Amino acid sequence: MQSDRRAILTLVALGRITPAEAERLLLAYNADRGSIGIMVITLTLACFAQFDLHALSMGATQVAHHVLPQLTDLFGGIL
Repeated sequence: MQSDRRAILTLVALGRITPAEAERLLLAYNADRGSIGIMVITLTLACFAQFDLHALSMGATQVAHHVLPQLTDLFGGIL
């Protein structure tokens, strides 16, 4: 962001664009970055929606029932 902002401000300093144009560019750039963040969050949630959470939780429970007794034996009954 800093390099893009600096480039826009340099263009204003050189007189190639007006301050109003620079402001529009910065607003458009910030809006675009927000859209990318929203898209990433949406895609992440869509990926998690593909999982069968009930099956995953049941699998984790079964693993815990098999692993915890072995860990208890390993650590001498501390767990």
